[in-house]
Amino acid sequence: MIRLSPKMKHILYQRKHIVFLTALLFLVTLMTLTAPQSNGVFVTNENDELLKSLWQERQRGGAQVKQVKQQINQIEDLATGPLKEDDLDLLRLLKERYLAKPSDKPTNLMLNKDGARAKNYNVYRTSFHSWIRINNILKKLFSGEPPHFFVEAGALDGEFISNTLYLEQDLGWTGLLVEADPLLYAALPGKNRKAWSSQTCLSPSDVAERLTFETYEPRDDRDVAAALLVRSTGNLAGIRSPALGQMGSKIPVEVQCFPLFSYLLALNATSVGYVSLDVEGAEAEILLHLPWDRVDVTVWNIEHRDANEGFKIHYEEPWGIRAPPIPPRLRPSGSLGGNEGGKERIDKTVDGEKDVPPKKIVYVTQHDPAAGKDPYLVRFMKEKGYRLYDYWDGDYTFIKADSEICRKHCKVDVE
Repeated sequence: MIRLSPKMKHILYQRKHIVFLTALLFLVTLMTLTAPQSNGVFVTNENDELLKSLWQERQRGGAQVKQVKQQINQIEDLATGPLKEDDLDLLRLLKERYLAKPSDKPTNLMLNKDGARAKNYNVYRTSFHSWIRINNILKKLFSGEPPHFFVEAGALDGEFISNTLYLEQDLGWTGLLVEADPLLYAALPGKNRKAWSSQTCLSPSDVAERLTFETYEPRDDRDVAAALLVRSTGNLAGIRSPALGQMGSKIPVEVQCFPLFSYLLALNATSVGYVSLDVEGAEAEILLHLPWDRVDVTVWNIEHRDANEGFKIHYEEPWGIRAPPIPPRLRPSGSLGGNEGGKERIDKTVDGEKDVPPKKIVYVTQHDPAAGKDPYLVRFMKEKGYRLYDYWDGDYTFIKADSEICRKHCKVDVE
C-alpha cells in the first residue's frame, strides 16, 4: 500500500478543486451559449422584485448601471404596444415607473388661499354648474358611507373642478388621479393629494400604447380659471372631442397610455367606489374595452356627448349600419343665449312665421341641458348592471343596480 506524504496530499487536494472549478465554468459557459434568447422580456413571473431592484440599482449608480439602464429601456419599449392589459411585466412597469405614491404632506390647495388669483381660481365652486351638480350628488350618495377607492381620469392639476377632492378631504377616501397633459400634471404633485397619480392617459383599447395627445394653449391672455378650462379640453388625436379643438392652439405631445383595468390591477384596486371619466371623447372606446366581469365599480360619472357615436356604432355596426357623423352645433353670437349685447331678444318674422325663442335659455351655448342624452350609452350601462341616476348637460351618473348605494338612492330611473 502506497502512503502519500502530507505535502503530496495537499498538492493533489488543490489540483482536485482546480479541476472541479474548471469543469463547472465550462458547463456554465456552455449553458449560456446554448440558452434560447429572451427577446428583451427579462422579468419573469417567479421574480416579482427584479424590476424594482433594477430601478434601485439605477438610482444608486452601481457598477452595472449601463446594463441596468439597457434592461429598463427594453421593458419600457414593450409599453409602446402591444402588451395586454393584465400582462405581469406591464403591471410592474406601470407601478414602478408611471405611478406616483400618495403624499404624506399637508395639502397645498388654492381653496385655502387668499388673494385675487385664488379668488379667480376658485370661481368654479360657485359658477360652474356642472361641477356644482356633481359635487352635490356625491355628497348625497356618499356622505356617511365608509371610505373607498376612487379613480379620476382627466384630473387636471388635481384641484380645479376636481370631482374627487371632496371624497378625499371630507370623507377620507384615497384613489388614483390620471392626467395626460404634462403642463397640468406638473402642478398636481404640489397639491399633496392623498392619492396615487400618473401623467399618462387611459388607452382607448385593451393594450398599452404610446399615443399622441393634443393639448390646447389659450390663444390670448386669460385669467387662470379660463386658461385651465382651455387646457382641460385636451384629447387624444383622432378622437372627436366635445370642444372640437376650438378652445385654443393645438400642441401635440406623445403620452404613454394604459388600459383602465391595468391601473386597477397594478394598485390591487379592482373594487372601486367611484370613477370620474372625463376624457374628452375617448369614453366609448375605454368603456367598450373594459373587462366588466373583472371589475366592480359602484358609481360612475361619465362626460359624454351624443355627437360621439362610439356606442351607437357598437350596437349597429354588426348589421352594417353606420350613420354619418353629426355636424357640430354652431355657437350663437352674444354671451348669453337669446340676449345679444345686453338687450332683450326681439322676435323676428320669417316668411310670415314668428321666430319663437327657446323655452329654456342657458348660459353660453343656448341648449336644453336636459336634452342630448345618448340612448346607446344608457343601454350599454344598463346591460352592465347600472341604473341612470342623473343626467345633465352631457354628464351621466350611473349607480350599480345591486349596490347598497342604489338601494338607498335609486328611486326612479332617469328617462
